[in-house]
Amino acid sequence: MAAGSSVDVLTFAHVVCRPTEKEAKDYLEHFGRTNADWAAVDNLVRLQFAHAQSFPHDLLALIRDRMAAGHGGFPLTGTPEQVADGITALHEAGFRGSTLSFVDYAEEFPYFRDTVLPILEQRGIRIAPAAMQSAA
Repeated sequence: MAAGSSVDVLTFAHVVCRPTEKEAKDYLEHFGRTNADWAAVDNLVRLQFAHAQSFPHDLLALIRDRMAAGHGGFPLTGTPEQVADGITALHEAGFRGSTLSFVDYAEEFPYFRDTVLPILEQRGIRIAPAAMQSAA
């Protein structure tokens, strides 16, 4: 890397955003635990962590849980404010951006767009598309 250059770091996260924390946690429980394909999850964990014999069992259990509920992404679960808080925490930790996954993107993204993105805009973490066009 050339002197004076910088590298931006991105991460990935999984979003479960609902009007109440209980609704979000109930949905996470439904798809990420109760109805997870545990044989597939265990195979994925085995393949990705085949040489992780030194991992503590509680860490492997957390990895397994996170793989079932978002392919290991940082969990953003809760109300729009709580999800925005999680994204803000990633920003404050130094991440320049994040990919976001949803269980059903077409169904869930409009709610995220309409409730979470305005909070991020108010916090100065996201620039509204209209503001980006006028700045160009």
